[in-house]
Amino acid sequence: MAKDYYDILGVSKTSSGDDIKRAFRKKAHEHHPDKGAGNAEKFKEVNEAYQVLSDSQKRQQYDQYGQTFSAGGGPAYGGDYGGNPFGGFADGGGVEFDLGDIFGDLFGGRQQRTDRRSRGIDLEMGINLTFEEAVFGVEKKLTLEKQDACKTCGGNGAEAGSKVITCPKCHGQGQIRTTRRTIFGNIASAVSCDRCNGMGKIPEVPCKTCSGNGVLRQEKTISVKIPAGIDDGQRIRVQGEGEAGYRGSSSGDLYLVVRVSAHKEFVRDGFNLLKELPVSFTQAALGAKIIVKTLDGDIELKIPAGTQSGTVFKIKGRGVHHLNSSGRGDILITARVIVPKKLSKKERELLKQLADERGEAVEVDQSLWDSIKDSF
Repeated sequence: MAKDYYDILGVSKTSSGDDIKRAFRKKAHEHHPDKGAGNAEKFKEVNEAYQVLSDSQKRQQYDQYGQTFSAGGGPAYGGDYGGNPFGGFADGGGVEFDLGDIFGDLFGGRQQRTDRRSRGIDLEMGINLTFEEAVFGVEKKLTLEKQDACKTCGGNGAEAGSKVITCPKCHGQGQIRTTRRTIFGNIASAVSCDRCNGMGKIPEVPCKTCSGNGVLRQEKTISVKIPAGIDDGQRIRVQGEGEAGYRGSSSGDLYLVVRVSAHKEFVRDGFNLLKELPVSFTQAALGAKIIVKTLDGDIELKIPAGTQSGTVFKIKGRGVHHLNSSGRGDILITARVIVPKKLSKKERELLKQLADERGEAVEVDQSLWDSIKDSF
């Protein structure tokens, strides 16, 4: 009876290549002979199915002609593998192969990738700015404790006068390769070299200061330019100021998380600054010139006669600098007409006269009004 490769892997005929690969890994892990509940025959079937369905040309021929598709010009699958179900993975029909990331650590030898420490660790820290520093930009000095390059050896791990040489154990490969003979053939595996830690090179004479590691935990003070226009919560990347890499490898980056303090008069809205300006009802009615504070200094703002509460005045080009570009936002000033809570006798009389002049009905406490008139 012909085998159904889709059924063996538990996928459908419309499954993608990634779906087939995931199903194969799951089935291979389930049936691997090295596991207590493993099944060699099912494991062989799973790999046979994967070899066909993972190859687009073989899969097309299988879909058209079935398990034995020599009529389509291709080889007949499902035959004798001579005890090695993985023969198709080797060039020239050989039996030695490297399964890479497909089987991972399914085998007893636990194949591992080379652990090359090619880059240092990224760091993150907060930085506090005043409102003005965020608007105009500033240069800050920061002191942080981190793994930094050893000053004695310059980060290469070698004592002064000695040099860095090729690792004699892995011969510069950074990994040790071994081959295991199993009932399925020879299985190759690779582990990181424990002599050079996957780097492929070692110091001829280890540096006494850092014990040959090339890095030490130490304090470092750096100068950082904060760009004008940075906002609260944004991050600044300082390239190469993270932790130093192992034995001269590249350093990680430093990320600064910006925290901006509030301002007592202005609120930021993008690159604009918002401000409320109290205006008396006489200033609003008659017009006035009011001195207004900005981040660049005082300016004179003209309040036209008849200004209503809520009117917005724009001062162009006095807001926040555009981040990493020229130009600035604006200041938007909202006029708030203030009605006094208490009035003098003279003010009450004048307002009553104004109301009479305008024909407006007002409600005044009569006893209070009489006392005001008697005082004149």
